[in-house]
Amino acid sequence: MNTVICPFSGDPITYGHIDIIERAAHTFPRVIAAIGINPLKQYLFSIEERLQMAKAALAYLPNVEVGCYEGLLADFARQKGTTVVVRGIRNGQDFNYEWMLHQINESIDNTLETFWIPCRKEMEKISSTNARNGWKQGNNISALVPPVVVQMLEGKR
Repeated sequence: MNTVICPFSGDPITYGHIDIIERAAHTFPRVIAAIGINPLKQYLFSIEERLQMAKAALAYLPNVEVGCYEGLLADFARQKGTTVVVRGIRNGQDFNYEWMLHQINESIDNTLETFWIPCRKEMEKISSTNARNGWKQGNNISALVPPVVVQMLEGKR
């Protein structure tokens, strides 16, 4: 197992995402931080902006590649030649959701394994939704997201 995929929305990337990706990068030789494109979802940032933020935020990790995918994660994993997905979990609700996704992916490709990394205690309240909502309310969100995200959010005002 040389390559793993860490899928996430990245709308925007948060310190929670970065922590899970960094921990995967310390465990596995190569990590693809894969930003999903869901045509049914409304994003604040375009895919180009999400890629730009993720690349800037993860640039210090030499074995992490940032990319994007549309469609099924199982298909993307197969295309990238990996059978391992790494996901972060903040709480029981996350676990239930991630378990459902694991079951779906396994039904599509039974060779696809999911590794879950529990978030650090200080990261359990960090989410893209909380960052966006805090920003919309005018709060300082620099504890939730890297400076590149704060800068790009300010450009949205």
